[in-house]
Amino acid sequence: MIMTSTQYDDIFLKVTALLQEYAPQPGPIDEDTELIDDLGFDSLRVMEMLHDVEDVFDITYPLNDLSDLRTVKDFVMQIQHLVRNN
Repeated sequence: MIMTSTQYDDIFLKVTALLQEYAPQPGPIDEDTELIDDLGFDSLRVMEMLHDVEDVFDITYPLNDLSDLRTVKDFVMQIQHLVRNN
């Protein structure tokens, strides 16, 4: 199955809503927003948010992939990949 930009956009909208809810330093979010530097996430906040991400998208997010996360786009792309392969 090929992910369309609409599916990417849907995932992006859901992820940004979750990020706004959990971000210690909420603010405007776009693809280049950095989870740690811009939104102030720490490991505990990321774990709390991941629980909801897994529920919303019905996926299991591999904790090993967390080290590759920097921007919102990185996160959305990883979720998109997991949804596609689920």
